[in-house]
Amino acid sequence: MRLTAVIPTRNRPADLVKAVDSVRGQTRRPDTLIVVDQSPGDESHRAVEALLAGGTPLCVDYVHDTTITGLVDAKRVAAGRAGGDIVCFLEDDIVLEPDYFEQIERGFTGCPEMLGCCGVVTNLPPLPAFYVGLFHLFHRGMFADCRVGIYGFAQGRGHALIPSDYLSGGLSAYRREVFEAVPFDTANQLFMTEDIDFSTRAARRFGARFFLNPNARLAHYMSPFNRDAVGARQRRKAREFCVFYKKRRQGLADAFAFTWLLCGLAIEAGFAAIRHRRPAALGGFFAGVTDGLRWRLREIGGSKNP
Repeated sequence: MRLTAVIPTRNRPADLVKAVDSVRGQTRRPDTLIVVDQSPGDESHRAVEALLAGGTPLCVDYVHDTTITGLVDAKRVAAGRAGGDIVCFLEDDIVLEPDYFEQIERGFTGCPEMLGCCGVVTNLPPLPAFYVGLFHLFHRGMFADCRVGIYGFAQGRGHALIPSDYLSGGLSAYRREVFEAVPFDTANQLFMTEDIDFSTRAARRFGARFFLNPNARLAHYMSPFNRDAVGARQRRKAREFCVFYKKRRQGLADAFAFTWLLCGLAIEAGFAAIRHRRPAALGGFFAGVTDGLRWRLREIGGSKNP
């Protein structure tokens, strides 16, 4: 089985070097690492070249192109260049556990029907004690997401795969045939929900053949670069969930689930406003709902909802 790893990046040379170094230090290295760099300068490229100048060899396909427009477009470009059987997407501010790709490969070989999976994050920031229960209270129906409550708690190896249509983009892996049938949505300006948008469309196309793999783990160090302020973040999140709902809705139950989710997102925005002392968080939520309800879905590769 041939593995291709993909790291989209922009203006994070120090973070990128740590991520690439953790890829190089794997017990089972990917056959190719594709880095898609949208940075205006070449600092990241030079930093990676310096890292790889000596030591363990790693086959790297470095794409430096400032015309690539965002994370989803970077993934589209990488998927088009990737060879092999499995394409593994990572973020540029992560550090892999040494056997990450080994565990990804074991998951696919042990479950031949699996078409996609994601690992888990080990270093979640401290959450309020009630957060997990509150999250699952409001994420119901089409928004039910089993990842929350699993991330940060997996230890040891030998865990069973967990069925999930929701996969995390920065630690996901797919068989190549998925990309031949499911296009990336570069039209609807998704970022925070781009991963679950793609994985749920893939699940709609192929059925329940997607899983969480708690044995494949990494730490996510949340670079401060390229991050929205709290108000902008709440606005983006609310808008994207509105767009996500419009793309997936099928009946009255979905409408109820969406209305209930908005109640939960409003509470979250209120907590964010208090925690960060930024009333803009709550204002951003309402602005995002307005943006999302007004949004007209744009076509993806000739089809509005593939």
